[in-house]
Amino acid sequence: MIVTLKPQHGKAWIFMKPFTKEMWAVTGAILMYTVFIVWLLERQSNPEFEGRWQNQLGTALWFTSSTLFAAQRDRVHNSYTRVVVLVWLFVVLALSSSYTASLSSMLTTQRLQPNVTDIDWLKKSNATIGCGSYSFISLYSENVLNFDPRNIKAISSEYDYPGEFESGNISAAFVEHPYAKAFLKYYCEGYTLAQPIGGVEHRFGGWGFVFQKGSPIAEDFSQAILTLSENGRLEQLKTTWFIPSPKCFNSQTPDKGDSLSW
Repeated sequence: MIVTLKPQHGKAWIFMKPFTKEMWAVTGAILMYTVFIVWLLERQSNPEFEGRWQNQLGTALWFTSSTLFAAQRDRVHNSYTRVVVLVWLFVVLALSSSYTASLSSMLTTQRLQPNVTDIDWLKKSNATIGCGSYSFISLYSENVLNFDPRNIKAISSEYDYPGEFESGNISAAFVEHPYAKAFLKYYCEGYTLAQPIGGVEHRFGGWGFVFQKGSPIAEDFSQAILTLSENGRLEQLKTTWFIPSPKCFNSQTPDKGDSLSW
């Protein structure tokens, strides 16, 4: 399924994306653990940790969390606290460096995402899809994928797909895999192969050659194809003929989700 690309929206919460949810949870847990240890070690010897225990914990929280944004200037009186703070400062250094680098990349690089990723969405929204006019995919889309025949448009030439996309006549194009590779070789900007949700792809066994029954060259053909497959020649041909054009190397790629995990 070939679909168009669109800029990624929703940058209001982009400052949360450098870390995954698990990473934010682990960071918060380490912070609270360090706060507790600092309070436990400093509450008897440090005069700043006087008063009610709520005030003491607040002081420990401010002492520990302020190291995330500025150099630590508050004094500690316990030697064990210095060891704890030293370890925490190393953690802060790694966190802040990774967060800054990841956020800077997200803000300066345009992120693109597919307009459509789900076949079910196409069917529910009555979106029109494009298929080759002489391809079996049109019948497959109707009989197996259960698309409404009125929402299947026959495309006579692969050169017509960009115009159909730009005019809004189709929302996705269903083509054979080799044709999709050839299409993206020349139209890499603004188009991509939709990655199926859950990893379910609609793939078939492949193409074949048909000979007259009892033909003596059928076995020779089969052996030749197996030889090309085993010695890697088929992969070399694929790499040679389906290599993207130079302009594709500079085009923006879809967002792959590069958040830092814990």
